[in-house]
Amino acid sequence: MKNVIITGGGTGGHFYAALSFADYIRKMGYNPIFIGSIFGIEQDKLKDYDYEYLLLKTKGFAGKTKREKIISLINLFAALFKTLGFIRHKRPVFSIGFGGYTTLPVIMASKITGAKTAIVEQNSIVGKANKFLSKFVDFIFVNFHSTKKQFKHKKVLFSGNPIRRNVVIQNREFSKDTITIGVIGGSRGSKSINKAMMEFARISDSSVAVIHQTGADEIKTVQNTYKKFKPHWIAYDFIDDMHGFYQSIDFIICRAGAGTLSEIACASLGSLLIPYPYAIYNHQYYNAMEFVKKNAAILTDDKNLSGKKIESIISLLDKNKLRVLSENAKSLCVSNACERIFKTIQQH
Repeated sequence: MKNVIITGGGTGGHFYAALSFADYIRKMGYNPIFIGSIFGIEQDKLKDYDYEYLLLKTKGFAGKTKREKIISLINLFAALFKTLGFIRHKRPVFSIGFGGYTTLPVIMASKITGAKTAIVEQNSIVGKANKFLSKFVDFIFVNFHSTKKQFKHKKVLFSGNPIRRNVVIQNREFSKDTITIGVIGGSRGSKSINKAMMEFARISDSSVAVIHQTGADEIKTVQNTYKKFKPHWIAYDFIDDMHGFYQSIDFIICRAGAGTLSEIACASLGSLLIPYPYAIYNHQYYNAMEFVKKNAAILTDDKNLSGKKIESIISLLDKNKLRVLSENAKSLCVSNACERIFKTIQQH
């Protein structure tokens, strides 16, 4: 069986896109092998999947002290040499990176050993690692058409972003009397979103239902607040069954990571987007604007987020508004990104 090296992690957005691609190419008769970081979400999540993997000691540079940057650089070179030996042994037909700093040593090692190389830029603003790697790789795939112009490369192709299986919902009905709101603050949760939702629970007379992924740190606090003020609202620390989650809600409050946006588009969900304010280059804001411009989402910033703000937005959601947002979100869905990426690499 032909080996393929897949790298990408740190956050759920990078990891789940990489995992979706791995699932796809396995069905096509290839053997996916993951390379990730001991500091990323993949350290815990890869144990749940039947894939061979290697974890490296890699971390990003942005926002770090001078000492931390030096340590990261040393670890980066150590990871490069470790990966070189691993890739020479596995002899992949191609290697592909889905973002995060682990992509750097993996793609460079693959290039040195002569394997085909590709990167996927999931965000609207190109990250430093992908900007550097774009000079060397054979293929660049982008999630937003507007991202193409940021690369000086002949092989920049729009592919969309690989999404988890079973999140596509074609025909969404808005016939229920009660609107169900989904809330996700990213794979680790969001303190500011959790805080605003707890305030919303205390002050609101709204009849909406809520299903909320809080992250592990604040699950008890949120659950206790809901138990006191809105007993029918549900909070989980993490949701694995995303198809069931998307199917059971009518609207979502979330961050604007590329993976989340790709999924909610294919789930035909209108959204209230709250870009993570500390994202490098403020890329979540620009991601969100791609949806706002298409009238598929409502945008508010993190610093102005409050229970009152959420209440004012939710109060405007009637069935017609939900239907318009849903249809516009659906128009942004690219459900065959894995196929597009795989076929392009395979044919060249």
